[in-house]
Amino acid sequence: MSKKIIELKAKQTADCIEKIKKAKSFLVFEYFGLDVKKMTKMRTKMHEKKASIAIIKNNILNRALHEVKVENIPEMVGPNAIMFCNDDEIIGFKVVYDAMKNNKAVKYKFGYLENKIITNEQLPTIAAIPNRDGLYSMVLSCLLAPIKKLLYGLKAIKK
Repeated sequence: MSKKIIELKAKQTADCIEKIKKAKSFLVFEYFGLDVKKMTKMRTKMHEKKASIAIIKNNILNRALHEVKVENIPEMVGPNAIMFCNDDEIIGFKVVYDAMKNNKAVKYKFGYLENKIITNEQLPTIAAIPNRDGLYSMVLSCLLAPIKKLLYGLKAIKK
């Protein structure tokens, strides 16, 4: 291999390491069955949520994951993409899970959330979690429920 190619691969590995370190979560999936239109739609959806999708060669991705000490990852073969979630940790899992339901060729490999590997069996559970705004509204409704009941009770007494 020429020195130029080695330097290029080292730069790509360093870029991948930087993206992994910045991301709150990331996941790897096989995109082989997605056409350009579906992949563009997925990228647009992710861009709106401050996340990104990158197509990175398996050996470069393996080196980067080894460098940041992500252990027990499954073997990566075939055309894989990695999704970096920088703002909402869960959005990537939702998007890939929806893509898997709509297109059988998309295969989830693994994800990484809160320093833990997310397996294929855990994916539906993680994808079912509401987004951050949904969780905030659920907490607020729980906090406001006793006050609402008190107000309705006082209003009933008045009548």
